[in-house]
Amino acid sequence: MYGLHTMGTGLQEMAGKKANRVLEILTSVPIVGMLVGTVVTIVVQSSTLVTVMVVSLVNSTMLNLKQAASVIMGANIGTTLTAQLVAFRITDIWVYCAAAGFLVYFFAKRKSIKTTGLVFFAFSMLLLGLSLMTDAMRPLREEPTFLNLISNFSDNRILAMLVGLIFTAVVQSSTAVTGVIVAMTMEDLIPLSAALPLIIGTNVGTCFTAVLASIGGSTAAKRAAAVHVVFNATGALIFLIFLPQFEAAVLFISPDYDVPRQAANAHTLFSVVSTAMFLPLIGLLVKFVTFIIPEKKTDGEDEKVTSFLDRNMVNNPTMAITMAQKELVSMAEIAGKNVQLALDGFVGKKKKKLKLLKKQEKLVDKMEKEIVSYLAAVSQAGMGRHMSIRHAGLLHAANDIERVSDHATNIAKLAQQVIEEKIDFPRDAIKEIEDIFKPVSEIFKTAVQSVSENDTKLIPRIKELESLIDKKEKEMRTAHIKRIARGEISAEGGIIYLDVLSNFERIGDHSMNISHLPQGKL
Repeated sequence: MYGLHTMGTGLQEMAGKKANRVLEILTSVPIVGMLVGTVVTIVVQSSTLVTVMVVSLVNSTMLNLKQAASVIMGANIGTTLTAQLVAFRITDIWVYCAAAGFLVYFFAKRKSIKTTGLVFFAFSMLLLGLSLMTDAMRPLREEPTFLNLISNFSDNRILAMLVGLIFTAVVQSSTAVTGVIVAMTMEDLIPLSAALPLIIGTNVGTCFTAVLASIGGSTAAKRAAAVHVVFNATGALIFLIFLPQFEAAVLFISPDYDVPRQAANAHTLFSVVSTAMFLPLIGLLVKFVTFIIPEKKTDGEDEKVTSFLDRNMVNNPTMAITMAQKELVSMAEIAGKNVQLALDGFVGKKKKKLKLLKKQEKLVDKMEKEIVSYLAAVSQAGMGRHMSIRHAGLLHAANDIERVSDHATNIAKLAQQVIEEKIDFPRDAIKEIEDIFKPVSEIFKTAVQSVSENDTKLIPRIKELESLIDKKEKEMRTAHIKRIARGEISAEGGIIYLDVLSNFERIGDHSMNISHLPQGKL
């Protein structure tokens, strides 16, 4: 279990970000989604992790239900790789993998190469665990109680399937349980007739984690988990009914008298045939799940503040930080609209714009609290150095974006005062406000774009805009003081005007801070 966990973590750190993007982009065609699910599961070595990722992506509206169904089908195929490795009896090479992994990890300088060493070392632990487990099972061949229990498995396929189901639900890894089953066949502890229903049970038990992940999620997330349950449970029922034919097919494609290979091939055959049956019917599967889990009607007060954050992903830092980044960009879009509303309220004296800004400011505050709370939970999981820097950058960016919205609110309050006290400004003063707004709006949008696209090439333009804003603010302040001296505006109106300028300049400063968020690959 330690080997599986560490190997999955290392592989995910090497390719997790790409895996997330692949899941989002390449899943519009069902067969492509199935292939993507297979490959990503092989990469991260856990169908459970991939399925939970899919549930989270659906919950965050990054995947639709049809895309999720195809990826889940592919994940079932990808997870059969470990059983095949065990069946080929490669456990004796664990010492070589351990030595190679340790040497690479110890001497390598680049982080990516060190992670590769960690993966090799974790793989050796997986092989060592399976080897020790196989040796420990050897005495059971002469244990009457155990042999009698196995005999019941061979005679009662329902009981065997339930044991496989419960074992997998408890361990939360069909890969590990299937490895145990294959190891048991190596020591002649169970025949193929007992191994088959156990393997079928593991495919149903693996749905348990996805169901847990969907609890508290959106209706779409619950439907994604239901797709997994319906797909695996229906496949299990069909194979259980036709168990003799299933066994004959396994024997036909496997070497004679090699039960471990037969068990591993059974696991692969189950997943491949189930997918082949359901992939053409994926539209009907989605309709059925949508029918049994209808959309809930929620009151406006119960609506989620955030769209992308999923608490089930906090132990998966790569995925969690990607979601937090998307939520941050969503929050920034609202803050940017608030700045525009503040300008409209001030220049056009539009009360409706100011009321809308007040409402949206509360939303920005709530989103910032949710993002900070989410990132605090993510920080409890293990992260590499680069990801930790990125994590800290997102926390600071959330604060800066919230401050941008605060400055927009400050301008709105000044606009409200102008409306109530009927203060008028000279036309050239209003023109100057509109002029400084243009680079302020551009710098904020460019800073958010640099975060959204991880694009460091935008930073020089951001610096250029920040200098331009500072220059304009000084020129406008000087010009306005002269207007006050000439009596073109009241002292009170003059103070309000200078406060508006100051708030716009501060928005530029916070935008600059946002763009300093560490860029690059996660």
